[in-house]
Amino acid sequence: MKFYAKGKILLTAEYAVLGGAKALALPTKLGQSLEVIKTSTGKIEWKSIDVNGKVWYENIFNKTTFSAYIQNDVIGRRLQKLFQTISTENTRLFSEINGLMFVSELEFERDWGLGSSSTLVSLLAQWSKVNPYVLLQNIFGGSGYDIACATAEGALLYERTNGIHPNVTPVDFNPSFKDQLFFIHLNKKKDSQQAVAAFDSNVLKPNKIETVNKLTRTFLANLTLDHFKEQVVRHERFIGALINTIPIQKRLFDDYPGAIKSLGAWGGDFILACGAADTADYFAIKGYKTCLTYQSLIDI
Repeated sequence: MKFYAKGKILLTAEYAVLGGAKALALPTKLGQSLEVIKTSTGKIEWKSIDVNGKVWYENIFNKTTFSAYIQNDVIGRRLQKLFQTISTENTRLFSEINGLMFVSELEFERDWGLGSSSTLVSLLAQWSKVNPYVLLQNIFGGSGYDIACATAEGALLYERTNGIHPNVTPVDFNPSFKDQLFFIHLNKKKDSQQAVAAFDSNVLKPNKIETVNKLTRTFLANLTLDHFKEQVVRHERFIGALINTIPIQKRLFDDYPGAIKSLGAWGGDFILACGAADTADYFAIKGYKTCLTYQSLIDI
């Protein structure tokens, strides 16, 4: 059996999505696959392969207790908890199987922050027929928008409700100026779990949630590039004030002639740059050489 899950980009409502604000999220063309093979070993074997075809993680687990035989590390403990939750939610699944071999393969660099964890949760949920939001909340936490992206056909509006049954609405987001939108990696990965834990959701009063909702709706309007840039600046200014952080354009790229927006947890992974065709050259000179076009990354 083979399963597939897409990566994710959070375009609006970063942090505020945790408190129920409507967020515009985009599934990516790059994702992760999982092959599940029945074996007669009586054990659960795991192998993770990176985008270059190299094995970067291996482990073996007890089929009953799910304890790791090889590495009792962070990844091993997370996999153990995932298996335990799956077993609780689908009680007959493991008892009906002798042994299993799981082989996961990433299509993007592990430090890109496109959802190596969320795609894994989605893949295991697809295989086990367990609610992926239950798996996410038990192991990683977060809003769940990345889980929605994993199996989405295109852009979506995401609204967190009770955590395991969110409101997910497909939307039409296909800007005419997408050839002037670029995704630049900041050469470091942001730990989403830490960012979520550090965020004080008490600042999300109803009026602030509504402001974010209005900003998200504006991004879905039929904007010109200039108007889109204006909304990017407005959104950055608002979220910056919300989390008491200076927007990244002002901190690092004040001389960039276009507009820059943080994506997801601020301070790492990718940013969105709205500008001319020489945008990649601008960031390369500053040491940021991973610049992806909108068309190459987003599943439209």
